[in-house]
Amino acid sequence: MATLKFDESKFKTLSFHPYKRRFFKDGCIYSDYGKLCYSLVDDGILRIGNRINGNVNSSFTTNNYRVHLLPKLLIFNNDKVLEEWGTGENEGERSWFDPLFDPSLEWYDKTTITTGVLTCKDGKTCFSFSVSLSGDEPIYGLGEHFGHINKRGYDFITWASDMPSTPNYATYIPIPFIWSVKGWGLLINSSSPVYFDIGKTSYDRLLIITRDYFDSYLFLGNVKEIFKKLYSITGKPKNELPKWSFGFWQSKCAYRNQEEVLSVAEELRKREFPSDVIHIDPPWMGNWDKFNCDTVDLEWDKKAFPNPDEMIEKLHKMGFKLSLWINPYIEPETKLWNIMKDKLLKSSNGGHAVPLADCQKRENAGIPDLFDEEGFSRYKKVLKELVLKYADVIKADYGEAIPFDAISKGLRGEELHNLFPLYYMKAVYEATKEIKGYGIVWGRSGYTSIWQYPLNWGGDPPSTWEGLRQALRGLLSFHSSGGIFASFDIGGFIGKPSEELYIRWLQAGIMISHVRAHGNSEREPWKYNEEITKKMIKLRYKLLPYIYSESIRSIKEETPLIRPLFFENDDPNTYNIDDEFYLGNSLLVAPIMEKGGKRKVYLPEGYYIEFFSNKYFEGGKWYNLSYDLDEFPLFVKLNSIIPMLKDEISYIEEKMFNNIEFHVYGNNAKMDYYDKGVEAEIICKNKECKIINLPNDIEYVFIYH
Repeated sequence: MATLKFDESKFKTLSFHPYKRRFFKDGCIYSDYGKLCYSLVDDGILRIGNRINGNVNSSFTTNNYRVHLLPKLLIFNNDKVLEEWGTGENEGERSWFDPLFDPSLEWYDKTTITTGVLTCKDGKTCFSFSVSLSGDEPIYGLGEHFGHINKRGYDFITWASDMPSTPNYATYIPIPFIWSVKGWGLLINSSSPVYFDIGKTSYDRLLIITRDYFDSYLFLGNVKEIFKKLYSITGKPKNELPKWSFGFWQSKCAYRNQEEVLSVAEELRKREFPSDVIHIDPPWMGNWDKFNCDTVDLEWDKKAFPNPDEMIEKLHKMGFKLSLWINPYIEPETKLWNIMKDKLLKSSNGGHAVPLADCQKRENAGIPDLFDEEGFSRYKKVLKELVLKYADVIKADYGEAIPFDAISKGLRGEELHNLFPLYYMKAVYEATKEIKGYGIVWGRSGYTSIWQYPLNWGGDPPSTWEGLRQALRGLLSFHSSGGIFASFDIGGFIGKPSEELYIRWLQAGIMISHVRAHGNSEREPWKYNEEITKKMIKLRYKLLPYIYSESIRSIKEETPLIRPLFFENDDPNTYNIDDEFYLGNSLLVAPIMEKGGKRKVYLPEGYYIEFFSNKYFEGGKWYNLSYDLDEFPLFVKLNSIIPMLKDEISYIEEKMFNNIEFHVYGNNAKMDYYDKGVEAEIICKNKECKIINLPNDIEYVFIYH
């Protein structure tokens, strides 16, 4: 359901004062309109802000980067890495009139915005920071965005909103973090909306405007170092996910009754589709009938689900886990309302804050105040008693509709809006961890640090080829912004996909961290060519030892499990590729994104073996390839080992994988293999392999390619 978009005109500028006549003192650059202080937090991490204390000299070295603060910020690592855009002094001034100025102003009241102080259109004091971009410098990050993964040439406002798969700044998960392949990243330390002009007005300028005091962290290093530094500031990513979560999730919007849920589960087993999770959307509460709205009371609809305990027992006996849907918008005058009513988010106008989201506003719904310690604890208690008593995992929908009049802990709605999704996902994750022993949430919204509470899915793309491309771009954009684990709706959410589209979407989905079929029409795989969909899902399960091992490695190495090609290659050919990716260290995936089975594939430097044919390919080249419907472009890096299951399984058990096939590609291959309680090393040379630290009761064979 569409929620409010931030009013872009609030960033329109009435006046601008650059930081002129600069001088250095005590780690700060002072000027006639304020100061910017620089604090070295750790090697390669520099905090920059108006209200912090400085601790550096005017020139210093960190992580092999040379930093100069006067006459402007300038950073070198052999070549120039980053340079501030002008200073407001004669050198570096620009003569053009910035279009960000309010159009009602006369020309002589306009200038070029660099680093300084602004008056935004609503009278708020804002702050700007501006740096130069080199001619071929791509910029990545900003959270989950469905347009081009390289953000150069566009502008964005970090604001969480329910605007499905739009290619503009609307996103479920805004993250005010950007980075460059030149060796720098910048995180804005604010929950308020932030404006980024990444070369839109002037292709050579990055302009950032904040609606509170400027506070940021500058990270210096290669891309993997930048991400480690990001996590050191915002919180380390976690992988407390249950093993079964890496299996196939079956869902639809919506299974409406107990009989339908059990019928789908039984059909999956009867037709021998491996699968682990069945999901029930809003009808488990019957809120569409009771309230004609997606507000919640967290009570079973006993007409549609007369015996949920019996249903769950049957699901568990078949090897299924149950996922139940919630959102944070509470229906008035319900038992849940009475439990939470004194801990609802308040309005500055009096009474409780009402979500700005379609029918929830009509219903005058309430929002739990998760910023209040007791409110947070009480909401977790409610989730444990009313939802997790039945569910193995919660799908936490929505969260992007905190209104401007909301207040809590001295913060106003504009500051709370982006922050609420993070607290919402944290509450669900922690409640699950405390009662189940594992940590997981299937969440839609988020903000900076969301990687501490996995995992997120990409909302509601249309069931079109365009929707498939949007979904993959959104996923890769999220991973390029710090996300470790993520998913999307196979088949798209809105509409009914063709057989070909469903299968191609499924092929992309089995190669990302988590795989779920979901949408507002039928999504059961046997309805879209049973033979091929079964083959694809069985491939997912065969690859589980590799996928699970790499998921553990991704946390140990603090790098996303799914990575765009430019993560691993200093190759300009990869900078704008947003439909290919690595799954872990050894698999390169290039899903079919258009009707007909053809696509152009770029392979970076090195050598690769095509998974389905065992053909060798040389890297550093583009290939025009064509695939039948039951195969897709999947490549193994030469000198890799891919562990696979020898036997077919129906669902995943929480124990070590056994009967493993270690597929060896190349004459000099090695890998670190991880499983629950396992850290083994495998080394293969000329078809002779040794394994160090693999438990003796694990059976395995080597297969050479």
